[in-house]
Amino acid sequence: MTEFKYADQTEVKAAMLMNASDANIFGNVHGGHVMKWVDEIAYACAARYCAGVAVTAAVDRIDFHEPIHVGELLHITARVVCVGRTSMEIEIALHAEDIPTGTTRHTNTCHFTFVALENVQTPRPRPVPKLICRTRDDKARFIQAKMRRERGMEYRKERDAFLKQFETLSDSELDTLLAEATV
Repeated sequence: MTEFKYADQTEVKAAMLMNASDANIFGNVHGGHVMKWVDEIAYACAARYCAGVAVTAAVDRIDFHEPIHVGELLHITARVVCVGRTSMEIEIALHAEDIPTGTTRHTNTCHFTFVALENVQTPRPRPVPKLICRTRDDKARFIQAKMRRERGMEYRKERDAFLKQFETLSDSELDTLLAEATV
């Protein structure tokens, strides 16, 4: 395994023409299709980075900034922005291009975490190369990813503590809380 890789050399790009078969009932590209495509390109980025098998471990966010229209060319760019011992955070940016005019719009931003595995039959995590950030943008992305990870861990801890308190509540206490929540 390579000891390290440069962040600015981790990009994976794809472009797809948006067809009528990709549309939702509103005539825009279906968000579920976008989510599938994003996961696939993020996998390609993670698998290439770790030179092996990787699986989606978490989806931090998929932000839909603007709709994607049928007939546009969708550009998807994935890059590794941060790594742990066995995990990789992949940032994915989507831009829709109006082909006749060449104008593009930023439509989506996503952050996925993948974990490298020894192989499919033995799904144990394995180490990934260290990520070296050479550019200002890559350094900023790395720091932002670390902050997202820390906030995510804090959120999960608070959520679990919050949910645990409901295990001891009686039916009448739950009824009271429900009544207060529906006012």
